Amino acid sequence: MKETHLIEFFWHAGFFLALSALVIPVLRYFKMPIALGYLFAGIALGPYGISVLADDMPFLHAIAFEDIGHVKILAELGIVLLLFVIGLELTPRRLWQMRNLVFGLGGMQVIVTAVCIGSVAYMWGNAPSVSVLLGLSFALSSTAIVTQWLHEQKLFVTHMGRASFSVLLLQDLAVIPILLLLEILVTNTGDNVLQFVSMSILKMGATVIGIYLVGKLALRHIFVFANRHGGAEVFMALTLLTIVLSASVAALAGLSMALGAFIAGLLLADTEYRHEISALVIPFKGMLLGIFFFSFGMGIDLHFIAEKPLWIMASVIGLMAGKAVIMFALCKLFKQTTAVAAESAILLSQAGEFGLLVIGSALTAGFVADNVGQFMLIVVGMTMLITPVIAPIARKIGLKLEALSHKNKDYHANQAIKTADHVVIFGYGRIGSRVGEQLSEEGWSIIGFEKDLDRVQQARSKSAPVFYGDATKASSLEAAQLETAFCVVVTLDDADATKRIVQMVRKVDEDIPIITRARDTEDFESLSDMPNVQAVAEFDLLSHELSSKTLQLCARKPDSVSILPS
Repeated sequence: MKETHLIEFFWHAGFFLALSALVIPVLRYFKMPIALGYLFAGIALGPYGISVLADDMPFLHAIAFEDIGHVKILAELGIVLLLFVIGLELTPRRLWQMRNLVFGLGGMQVIVTAVCIGSVAYMWGNAPSVSVLLGLSFALSSTAIVTQWLHEQKLFVTHMGRASFSVLLLQDLAVIPILLLLEILVTNTGDNVLQFVSMSILKMGATVIGIYLVGKLALRHIFVFANRHGGAEVFMALTLLTIVLSASVAALAGLSMALGAFIAGLLLADTEYRHEISALVIPFKGMLLGIFFFSFGMGIDLHFIAEKPLWIMASVIGLMAGKAVIMFALCKLFKQTTAVAAESAILLSQAGEFGLLVIGSALTAGFVADNVGQFMLIVVGMTMLITPVIAPIARKIGLKLEALSHKNKDYHANQAIKTADHVVIFGYGRIGSRVGEQLSEEGWSIIGFEKDLDRVQQARSKSAPVFYGDATKASSLEAAQLETAFCVVVTLDDADATKRIVQMVRKVDEDIPIITRARDTEDFESLSDMPNVQAVAEFDLLSHELSSKTLQLCARKPDSVSILPS
């Protein structure tokens, strides 16, 4: 019997690994969030999907996941590793640098949103304790989906990216007290509520301090010893052992395993091995977190959605609209621009994976009624499904509002001075500014265009003729006055954007010389194949410079042997 159970478990595990190998490349090809792919797969392969048809078509039993218990074990590991990685990224220095946005904007967002949503839940007849839990759960956004979007679009360095990520950091920190609150609410304490709360807080404090002190005193020395005398497998084993021990100690103390993993991440964040550990754990975290979304999808009852489609859609729209309004108002309160406030508000308007975790745990514990819990889980899932659709819309709205805010300012592209026989520089960052300075020193007239306002203002503080504008937009090309320009220099580090600029310039002027920056061999070859385009390869220049410096150093050696023919 045990052997049959084990075979079934390994069959499902193997099938899931095969599914991951197929789903992830396809989703990345279409630039879709991986979490949503697992979510759809869970719905399709779960007990409410093809399992319903398995009685009529027995061959479906081979691929259907009818027992959610096997998946939930791995799903919990995904959450544990997610909290570990979050702790690993939360270095004290990073929190201190972003403290105003993290603890100010992020803290206000969680509190205000939880109060508003909790009040609505209470008005609809939920108990006060349930309303508080629902308010806190819905206040959290999806770290997995939003951070993936910010990473793919290279938005972490923007004002919007910093504001959104700061709020997500505080939300991730808020998960720990929310899980503690859930434990307090689901435990039958009778009349000793205050005593139970006090003991829980005391126990959590003692456990956290104990793990932290032991880890602080011993962990760094152990990792140094393992790194010097062990191999890669020892380093991996030690990393996983740290996570398991911290999570197990927290669980034995009656706390969440995720809390223990979070503390382990904080401990290792202060070591020089942080990046190596992160690179080791993140692939496992991504796959196991995918199982978490998969298990959630398995629990979605399609019949339940069919019975209440209007109520579900109204709740989804109301939740996202309410969170967006609150986020927008708070961003403005913290002196963010209208463009940043609008884009951040839309991007963070969904509920997230931690909301699924809290509501699912409350549902399992019987703290929330089945129909209420199922309804809330579906609402959370629907908001996450909508996010990939509205994220590009949020980006366009943000760019549009940002452009309008700069319109008719002296640094806007449409205010560019009239000139001729000039050099146009698209991208005035680290490389573009250096090119512009050298050309100006040689007496050339230049016009630079940059979409990072900080760089524009920095360049204009030095009286450089640099204007705010996106080189991929027709307005910037018109302001560049290509018809009278001598040549165009493109210094962007984005290969796709560089190719679009070259194509757009060619539509305006077929003959103007273009010099572009190429990051790798593939970019160099594709750009060099374009007519009248000269690509400069970064790797070629760097290798040439390094070789020259090395040969110069070698030439100074007294006994160096000349390899030149006599």
